[in-house]
Amino acid sequence: MPNANHDPSSALSQVQQRAVSELLRVSPVADELARRFEEAGFTLALVGGSVRDALLGRLGNDLDFTTDARPDDVLALVRPWA
Repeated sequence: MPNANHDPSSALSQVQQRAVSELLRVSPVADELARRFEEAGFTLALVGGSVRDALLGRLGNDLDFTTDARPDDVLALVRPWA
């Protein structure tokens, strides 16, 4: 049975906490991008190296996303925004 008083962040090292904080810093941009994809009927997910690096406590310099949108749809969604 899980401990109700357990703070999950306490299991992260300080380096990992900094990396997760950095991901949260870019969250508003990623959230806006995901909202645009969702409104168009597509999904968007953060994947790859940025997630791995945060779990390993490293700060990356890029974000990797995956989507079910076709390349032309991606361009149509991001061109007016980017």
